[in-house]
Amino acid sequence: MKIGLIGCGNMANSIVYSITKNQKYQIFCYDVDTLKAEKFKKLYGVAVLMSENEVVLSCDIIIIAVKPKDIFNVLSKIKNEVDDKIIVSIAAGISIDKMKDVIGNKKIVRVMPNINISVEEGILGMCFSESILDDEKEKIRELFESMGSVIVVDEKFMDAITALFGSGPAFVAHFIESYIDAAVKLGFSKQESYELVLKLFYGTVVNMKNNMLTTHQIKDMVTSPGGTTIEGLVEFERRALKGAIIDGIVKAYERSKSIL
Repeated sequence: MKIGLIGCGNMANSIVYSITKNQKYQIFCYDVDTLKAEKFKKLYGVAVLMSENEVVLSCDIIIIAVKPKDIFNVLSKIKNEVDDKIIVSIAAGISIDKMKDVIGNKKIVRVMPNINISVEEGILGMCFSESILDDEKEKIRELFESMGSVIVVDEKFMDAITALFGSGPAFVAHFIESYIDAAVKLGFSKQESYELVLKLFYGTVVNMKNNMLTTHQIKDMVTSPGGTTIEGLVEFERRALKGAIIDGIVKAYERSKSIL
């Protein structure tokens, strides 16, 4: 099967890295920045084409990996060559109907990955236009399952997927950074703080997953009457930390809905 990428940015880099591990795919790419495309060629041995139209004409599945503001320009260029090809968009906030307004009633897939696909631990939300056949859906799922966990949803949930899991790594990194800063404030070196805090977050997740523990169970296991943990938790509640986190995610969701 021939896979084409239009756009060779960071997310496309992670996608190609995963796809090239499977020898069943031939990969072609194009980017307006020829240096980016040539870098892909050197790193992954993919074929570099000269235009967006060449990618569409040469491939069965076309992944458009450009910024949301640029996707309509790309779709306008390729609309006459799409025919029965499958178009995959990873642009946040751009609905299938908006894409159809440009290229017509074609086979369109929306995928919202996150950057953790670079270590094959991503979460990828996915929805399909009604014209895509069941066997084609399976091919698309197989293509992306090498990158992490794929969840197929109704399109109305894609903005939530974007806020929770597309933006999620940045939010989690922000929480981790706060914990690292606290460790530094309490006297640990920056490097020591970084290593220990990553181990704390990782170890807690593994413990929860392997022992099927809920968040409440973890808190109950650590919290003792009048102890240090309850003192910290009460302060978090007093500062409405949980509410601030929820509100931040909701703000990201609302922004996703309002793009273009």
